[in-house]
Amino acid sequence: MKINTILQIVALVFLVIIGYISFNSGSNWKIIKSELDRAREELKISKDTLAATKINLQKSLKEINKLKLQKDLVTHKRDSLLLDFGEKNAIDWDHKMKLQDSLKKIQDKITVETKLLDSLFGL
Repeated sequence: MKINTILQIVALVFLVIIGYISFNSGSNWKIIKSELDRAREELKISKDTLAATKINLQKSLKEINKLKLQKDLVTHKRDSLLLDFGEKNAIDWDHKMKLQDSLKKIQDKITVETKLLDSLFGL
C-alpha cells in the first residue's frame, strides 16, 4: 500500500509540474496565435489588393485593345485613301511616311505593353 501511495504522490507531483508548464506556455501560444492572426489579416488585405490590381490591369488591357482597334481602323482608312490617291499624286509623301513611321512606333509600343501585361498576370 505504501508503494501505491508513493506512486500516487509522484504522479500528482508530475501532474502539477505539467500543469504549471502548460499554464506558463499558454501565454506564449496566445502571442503566437495573435501574430498568426495578424499575418493572416495582412495576407487577406494583400490578396484583396492584388485582386483589385488585377481587375484594373485587365480593364487597362481592354482599353489598350480598344485603342489598338481604333488605330487599326484609322490606319486602314488612311491606307485606303493613300492607295486611291496614289503615290505619284501625293502632295506630301514625306508627311505620309512620317505618319506611317509614327503609327508603326505606336503599334510596337502597344504590342510591348500588351505582352508585358500578359506576362505579369498570365492573361
